[in-house]
Amino acid sequence: MSKLNIITLLIALWAGMIYISSFSYGNKTGGNNRKSTTANDEVTTPLSSVLPYDVTLPPPPERVLETTVRRGFDLFSWHSFIALSWPMQEGEIIGQYGDNATVWESWKKVDQVFLDSGQRPAPWDIIQQSSQKNLSQTGKTPPNMTAIFQPFMTGPLIDQNRQYVRFEIAMNKEMFDYIDTHTLYNIEGQINFKDTVDFPEGNNNRRLYGAVMVKASWKILGNGDDTSRFHKAIATIHVPALPSRGIRDTSYDAWVGLVGLHIGTKTLTSPEWIWSTFEQVDNVPDFHHLANGHYNFFNNDSSNKTLNKAPAQPWNPGITGQIPSQVARLTPIDTGTQHLNDSMHTLLTAINPKSVWQYYELVGTQWPVHPKMNNTGDPFPVYMANATLETYDQGNVKKGKVSYAPGVSSSCIGCHNAAVTWGGRQSDFTFVLKTAKAFKQ
Repeated sequence: MSKLNIITLLIALWAGMIYISSFSYGNKTGGNNRKSTTANDEVTTPLSSVLPYDVTLPPPPERVLETTVRRGFDLFSWHSFIALSWPMQEGEIIGQYGDNATVWESWKKVDQVFLDSGQRPAPWDIIQQSSQKNLSQTGKTPPNMTAIFQPFMTGPLIDQNRQYVRFEIAMNKEMFDYIDTHTLYNIEGQINFKDTVDFPEGNNNRRLYGAVMVKASWKILGNGDDTSRFHKAIATIHVPALPSRGIRDTSYDAWVGLVGLHIGTKTLTSPEWIWSTFEQVDNVPDFHHLANGHYNFFNNDSSNKTLNKAPAQPWNPGITGQIPSQVARLTPIDTGTQHLNDSMHTLLTAINPKSVWQYYELVGTQWPVHPKMNNTGDPFPVYMANATLETYDQGNVKKGKVSYAPGVSSSCIGCHNAAVTWGGRQSDFTFVLKTAKAFKQ
C-alpha cells in the first residue's frame, strides 16, 4: 500500500469515530466500535451508524478548496452513506451478512407523503413505510413534473437487459414533519402557505438533524448481473398502460439492485444543501476510457455508438425490443475522492469480504462555497452528475471537435434553485412539493 493510501486510510479511520450521538432515524444506539456476534467471531468497525449533523471543517486559515474543504465534504458524504445504509436490525453492522435492508428505506417515500387524494399522510411509522417497495417511476422526475424539466435533457435509462431503471424518493422525519406541520402535502395547503419554505438545518453545535432527502435508482436484476455486487430488494414493478401499442397497466414483483443514490442534506454551513452522489461501481466507464468489460449501462461491442442520448419516444417499459442506453461518465471522479473511496472500501471489506457495500463509490459532493451570498451560494464543483440520474445532462465536455451536453442542469444546486411550490414560492431547493395533489374529500 502506498504512503498516500495509508494516510488516507488513517484519516478515514479517525473521521469515522467522531460522530457519537443518538441516532434519530431508526437506530437509537449508534456510535463507533459497535459489536455484534456471528456464528464464529465478533465483528467490530470504526464505521458508524450515526448520521452526521453537518460537515466538520478546519478553521478558515487552513481551508484550501481543492484539498481540505473538498475532503471534509467528501467525508461527510461517506459518513452519511454509511449511516443511511446501516441495518435496521439492532446489533447488526453494515454488510456483516453481505447485504442488509437499510435505514433510508424505512423513511417516508414521496407517494406516502403526497397522496393522490391530497389528504394528510399517515403518521411516521418505520415498519409500515418499509413494508413494501413500489417502483413505478421510470424517469428521474415523477410523471406529473415532466413539464418542469422540459428545458433539460431527461428520459428513461435502459440497461443492457433492455429493462428500464426505476426511481424513488424518500425523506427523513425532520423533513416529513415540516411538510406535515405546515400542510404542504396538498396543493391548497401550499397556496395558502404565505411564509418562506425553510426546512430545518443540521447543526453540529446544537446536535440537531436537518432535512435529508434521498433519491435512489434501481435496476431489475437479470442475465449477466452479478447479484453479489448490488444492494438488493424485492420490489413491485409497475408498467403503465400504452393503448396505442397494446400495452395494459400491469404490475409484477422482481429483484432490483441499487445503482445510484443522491443524498441531499440541509445544514447550517450549507443552507443550499450538501449534495452527495453515489453509484454502483459497474455502471459506466469514463468518457476518455471506453473499455471492454461488463457495465450496467454501456457495451463497447454494441452497434450503437451514440453516447448519452435519451431513447426514442414513446417512453414505456412495456415496449419490446428497445435499444439499451450507451452511457459514459463525462467528468471523471476526482483523484482525492477516489482515494477516499478506496479507503472506505477497505473498511467495508474488513467487516465482511463479501459486503455488497464495497461496490459503491462516491462520485462527488457539491456544496455552496459562499452560502447565502446569492441564489445558489456559488456551488462547487460547478458540474456534478450521477450517470443514472443526470444521464443525459452531465455537463460540458469536448472530445476533439465534438461537444457533449450543455451542462444546463448537472449542477444539483443550480437546478434545484428553480424549485417552487404550487403557490409560486421558492421551495427551498426541492422539487418534491410539486408532486402534491389537490385535496379530495
